[in-house]
Amino acid sequence: MAERDYYEVLGVNRNASPEEIKRAYRKVALQYHPDKNPGDKTAEEKFKEASNAYDVLSDPEKRKIYDIRGHAGVHNAGFQGYTNFEDIFTNFGDIFGREVFGNFGDVFGDVFSRDNSTDFRAQHRGNLQTRLTIPFEESILGAEKRIQVNDRTLTIKIPPGIQDGQALRLADQGDLTVGGQRGSLIVRIAVQSHPNFKREGLDLVTQATVPFTVAALGGKVRVPTLKGHIDLKIPAGTQPEQQLRVRGGGVTDASKRKGDLRVQIKVEIPRSLTRKQRELLKAFEETL
Repeated sequence: MAERDYYEVLGVNRNASPEEIKRAYRKVALQYHPDKNPGDKTAEEKFKEASNAYDVLSDPEKRKIYDIRGHAGVHNAGFQGYTNFEDIFTNFGDIFGREVFGNFGDVFGDVFSRDNSTDFRAQHRGNLQTRLTIPFEESILGAEKRIQVNDRTLTIKIPPGIQDGQALRLADQGDLTVGGQRGSLIVRIAVQSHPNFKREGLDLVTQATVPFTVAALGGKVRVPTLKGHIDLKIPAGTQPEQQLRVRGGGVTDASKRKGDLRVQIKVEIPRSLTRKQRELLKAFEETL
């Protein structure tokens, strides 16, 4: 089945402000929330659909990609959407409490802390949340980290390609429930920025400075990657701010899809020239 336009799902126009998108999502989510529609599969799907739409349209980068490339663009950038409630809880915590709802907490406020949500929330009592900050490199390459929770030391695996704001769910590592079972520990990931790289979907973006002669005539330049340096070919006639791609040099996600490394070229213009250099450039100018 074809995916509906996210703006249509929330009932807003394409120029809607972040506040308008937030209000629209809150209205739709309240209408189709599972507590208000127990056992209604259609309502459950509309609730997930609205959550997918809000996730994309509330994020400036995802929204930009969606506006240009549609659903395929955000899917290729790593967002596959929520297919079940467990995924929503994993990424955003317990949706019924403002303090633990993550990205959507300010949308719902205290609406779902009332008695009408008690039965549904009972399934998730015992859950704990913690926050873990990791270096940019570990978010791309993966890592093992040791964390301290309630006087317990746990080792968790950070999967390659995890994004800032995503969460890992560790079953049976939360608090004991009334029934004697343990809830889950939800580890929300914060990714530090990097001085040389930024992430855009599955792509990594960096910069390289080349002399104007190399930009004009072509050549090679050493550029950094997260796994070391490589020699990048600079085609003759490369323009300032042009981006050159290294295929497969970006992020590899859990589905083994690979992004690219995009190198933005900065052209270095000499501040001073020798007499000979000026004469040669003058001669070149006369040929134009």
